[in-house]
Amino acid sequence: QAVHLRGEAGIGKTRLVEELQRQAVDAGFACHKGLVLDFGAGAGQDAIGALVRSLLELTPASDEAAAAAAIEAAMRDGLTAADRRVFLNDLLDLPQPTELRAVYDAMDHAARNRGRQDTLAALVERAGAKAPQLIVVEDVHWADGPTLSHLARLAQTAAAARALLVLTSRLEGDPLDHVWRSSTGGSPLLTLDLAPLRDDEAEALARAYVDASAELARRCVARAAGNPLFLDQLLRHAEESTEGGVPGSVQSLVQARLDHLPPADRQALQAASVLGQRFAPDALAHLLERPTHDCANLVRHLLVRPIGDELLFAHALIRDGVYDSLLRSRRAALHLRAAEWFAPRDLALRAEHLDRAENPAASDAYLEAARGQVATYRYDAALNLAERGLALARTEEQRFGLTCLRGDILHDLGAMAEARDAYGAALEAASDDTQRCRAWLGLAAVKRVTDDLDGAFDDLDRAEGVAACLGLNAERARVHFLRGNLFFPRGNIQGVLDEHQKSLRLAKASGSVELEAAALGGLGDAEYARGRMLTAAERFDACVALCREQGFGRIEVANRPMAAIARIYALKLADAAAGAQAAIEASTRVGHKRSLVIARHTAFFCAFVRADHAAADDHATHALELARQLGARRFESEALHFLGASRYAQGRQAEGLDLMRQGLAISRETGMAFMGPWLLGDLALATDDPNERRAALAEGERLLAAGSLSHNHLWFYPAAIETSLEYGEWREAERHAGALEAYTRPEPLPWADFHVARGRALSACGAGRRDPSMMEQLERLRAEAARTGFMSALGAIEDALRAL
Repeated sequence: QAVHLRGEAGIGKTRLVEELQRQAVDAGFACHKGLVLDFGAGAGQDAIGALVRSLLELTPASDEAAAAAAIEAAMRDGLTAADRRVFLNDLLDLPQPTELRAVYDAMDHAARNRGRQDTLAALVERAGAKAPQLIVVEDVHWADGPTLSHLARLAQTAAAARALLVLTSRLEGDPLDHVWRSSTGGSPLLTLDLAPLRDDEAEALARAYVDASAELARRCVARAAGNPLFLDQLLRHAEESTEGGVPGSVQSLVQARLDHLPPADRQALQAASVLGQRFAPDALAHLLERPTHDCANLVRHLLVRPIGDELLFAHALIRDGVYDSLLRSRRAALHLRAAEWFAPRDLALRAEHLDRAENPAASDAYLEAARGQVATYRYDAALNLAERGLALARTEEQRFGLTCLRGDILHDLGAMAEARDAYGAALEAASDDTQRCRAWLGLAAVKRVTDDLDGAFDDLDRAEGVAACLGLNAERARVHFLRGNLFFPRGNIQGVLDEHQKSLRLAKASGSVELEAAALGGLGDAEYARGRMLTAAERFDACVALCREQGFGRIEVANRPMAAIARIYALKLADAAAGAQAAIEASTRVGHKRSLVIARHTAFFCAFVRADHAAADDHATHALELARQLGARRFESEALHFLGASRYAQGRQAEGLDLMRQGLAISRETGMAFMGPWLLGDLALATDDPNERRAALAEGERLLAAGSLSHNHLWFYPAAIETSLEYGEWREAERHAGALEAYTRPEPLPWADFHVARGRALSACGAGRRDPSMMEQLERLRAEAARTGFMSALGAIEDALRAL
């Protein structure tokens, strides 16, 4: 069950929860609590992190070694999913080891959020299997988006696990609206609205304060108007004071209670209010410029209470009242002291304290803090920090840095339209050529994703001119890498090769290992593009190895399916299939849809060549769905064609031809240089229309002659050979075999060698030529097909052997 306690500030939500916890403990429940703070929650102190620590039986004081040991224990005891470890490290704010950093780096934002939420849910389910659990999260009216998403997932979990989830919030600003409730998947939420105390209840509470006179108690009850916190504080003030007056508000009441404290305690409480609702004694000592300050008197007056090794204001309203009692100059000075304290400890809190001190360094501090959050993939927090820093920016340099970083974050979140606007704004704010270069690179990266290739080329030309003049090697490496990627779909093979070679050279000159890894992958693409598949495999393998060593998961995941594709052309079909499956699993785990499409295509090739048409159909279906989700028309064209080929091979010829023609139509829209000849070759093989067949073969050859990516040569010519054999055009079959052989002469390929030998042998056999070595050649081809799993090529060979 999930329960939502709602009420105005001071109405008694926390008191009710405390009583619930007491009864829960008596009933055998394990209790866990998180508190959402409006200010002052440092790294690892958020409500969700507190719950995770509690569920793992860690205390706020537990160090990294204790946390690591708790994770190991949890992994042995129920958290069997391999990825749980990476999310637990994140939730506990622990550093990721290299191999896990690679996994996390490769994930998209949605996959990281989903993984964190699922891991917390798994912890609750694991704990619930041992004992019923009470999970309390207070003050969710201050919760940010990610926290609310975690709570929605917890509400779903509580509906099925041995757990009771209790959330508290104020009526004003209650975030658990119909949108949030719909995100829980329909899990029940019991909402309890707490009303003010009735007069008889308030009088009963007042009677507990024996030192208060009946008349003063009645005046306190009347003034409190049923708010138990206000009444409690009024009565405590009456006990402490000899004055007979009754303060008229919480603010005046807090001020009156402050006035009755010794000066040292009053100063300490005011300094503590600058740190937020929860504060650490050593931070308070720094603000007071005293080695220690004993807060025991503040605890005795029930103004603060211990919470682990830290202290918590008895209520947020008390903290707010104390904070408002500070003079503006004193408040600013204390915030500056706090910023000094947090500078080596928590960049985000440092920035927030500089902000509240109205210090001009706040904007730069927000930029530094946002970069720190990006480095740990906390994009929501980074975006909030960058936007706050932007609101405070006073100089063009500050505006540029924060706007450009905002573009980077939005790009990584997949919000391309917003990222393009941000980079455009950064370009307007740029004050020198180095900044303009960075903005142009950001714009080019966005336009590449949105298929504005001409615009991307223009931006790269501008960036390259500036980077070359200023000797910016890292920026030049990025220019050439992006341009090489843009040349690939246009079929500019020499351009792909030249650009990635330049990128690798400049990456090494700049000392950027990450740019070097990206360039190695780009060179793999270049070798792939020109048909040097064995060299391409070496490049892709080197890229993947470097990424694993350095933890560049995003680059690794993008290149793994390409490494598998290259093995198909080496006729290492079992290795290719295993690599494709591993790439599918890795891409799925991290939510990298683009690489998942390519991995599905790779798996399709392996299954199709092995004549496993059901599996091929499944991979093509998934690839088509993903391509449409991405809005990637080139991938949609491929997937439609592959699905059509698998349907045709399963005997559904009309349906298969229709799908193949749909794929070809999209290819004509997006550019035939990418896959046009491949699609035309397969269409020629499938169609019964002789005019369509001849036209498809003729157009395919024209496109190949004009320049085309290698996969077009490596699939068009085998299809053309097969088509010629099908219709008894023996010389055409041999001509196409010769063309394939000539294309792969610079780096012979087992794939091409097999198709050439098979085409020539079957052509000779069909033409009636009986060379003494014919039988031996066909036997060798049959053995090769069986050994490699090339089952789709086997039937015609066996037919020829039977005929001989």
